[in-house]
This record gives sequence, structure tokens and C-alpha cells, in this order.
Amino acid sequence: MSDTGRGRLFDRVAVDYDEVRPSYPDEVYDALDELSPLPGAKVLDLAAGTGVATRQLLSRGAEVVAMDPGMPMLRRLKAHSPTVAAVAGRAEQLPFGADVFDVVCCATAWHWVDAAAAVQEVRRVVRPGGLLALWWANQARDDSIDWERAEGEVHERWQLRGGSRPPTNAGVGPRDAAKDLRRRGLDVVVETELAWSRRISREAHLRMVGTYSVVLDLGERRRELLDEIAAALAPWDTVDERLWGRLVIARLP
Repeated sequence: MSDTGRGRLFDRVAVDYDEVRPSYPDEVYDALDELSPLPGAKVLDLAAGTGVATRQLLSRGAEVVAMDPGMPMLRRLKAHSPTVAAVAGRAEQLPFGADVFDVVCCATAWHWVDAAAAVQEVRRVVRPGGLLALWWANQARDDSIDWERAEGEVHERWQLRGGSRPPTNAGVGPRDAAKDLRRRGLDVVVETELAWSRRISREAHLRMVGTYSVVLDLGERRRELLDEIAAALAPWDTVDERLWGRLVIARLP
């Protein structure tokens, strides 16, 4: 996330974000490990939030520095991973020297940053031949699935659009990330789409929906929307969330 008013929306829901946002599939880390072995690798987790990707990288043996502009998010991260170096900062102005990291990654957040400035900074802090890895998690919707259709009808009434969309022209979303990195002179070596799922309670799902930026933007009306979704999902005690996301990995010159 960039350090803008919208980018700091998630500070308000750090606890929910920490407890209900999904983890990422093993394929993400398998792909990274194949290109640059993660055990002992120095990895910068940009816009780390409460540390979902940080913890998964740690489990693969990486030496992680986690960075986020939001202190409430970093406090939750440190509660889980007290030994991890956590830094308050922005992707557009990295407080590190040159050639420090083997990998820079950004999970479900690259669309929040000024891509031009961030790539320039990544070029500086990543060693020659190192990696920039971007990936996302988004909720799928299929009107042939009853609960997804019920929730989608509420979103349509509220004229809400999901997905990871750039909040400004400086940001780049998942569908355009690979093309944009190539345009900036990086060698895109992985470009793929991932799909995974999880079963969670209706209440946990509602808490997750409440962490979406498009919902947080509603301000005082946020609770009204969530109550309407809760009513629509009343027949289901649990839901099978279908998740999808782009994975883009580029090698630095």
C-alpha cells in the first residue's frame, strides 16, 4: 500500500485483516524457490500488512524484512513473528542500501503503489539477477453457485466492484502487472493464474468482506452493507470461498 489516505484504510481493521484474510497457495513459494532458493534468502516483503506472506516465507527458511506504512498492521505482524525485522515505510522510498535483497515480494498490494517509483527502488535494493514477485488473492464469483449469487446480488444493488483495482493511475493491477514490468525493462519469468479455496464460517467470511477497500470506503454505511450480506447468506453456516490470483515473477537486470 502507498502512504495515502486510501492506502491506510486497512489500519482500521487490522485485527480482522489478521484473523480472516486468506493465506496463499504453496505454488507461489514453490515457484520462487525454484528460481531463487528461499532457505537463507534475504527477502523484503513490501506492504506486508499483518504478515500473511511473511509467515509463509519464514516457514520456507527465508530471512524476511517486513515493511508496511501502517503501524497497526505491523503490530499484529510482530505479535505473530516477534523476531522479524519490521519497518514502517513505503515502496516508493525504501530505507535500505543497494543490493541488499535477493527477492522483493508484494502480496495483494502492488496496485496500491506508484509502480514507476517502486520499480526504481526495487532495482536499487535488489542484487543483480534477483527477483521481484507480485501476487494477489481475490474472491471469485459464479452465479451458478447459490451463496455466491446471493452475495453478488447485494454487491450489484450497491454498485460495488470487486477485485484488486488500482486506486490511482500510478498503480498497476494484477491483469496488467506482467506487461507493465516488461515495459520497465524487467524479465518476466513467471506469469500464471492460481486458484485455491477454503471453507470458513459465514461470520468469518463477512469479516473478510468488511476488510475490502471498496467496503471500507463506504464509511458509516459499511455496517449497513455487511448486514445486508449477512441476511442474504443466512441459509449458509459455512461457505466455500473460491480464490484466484495472478502470480508474476520478474528477474532484475
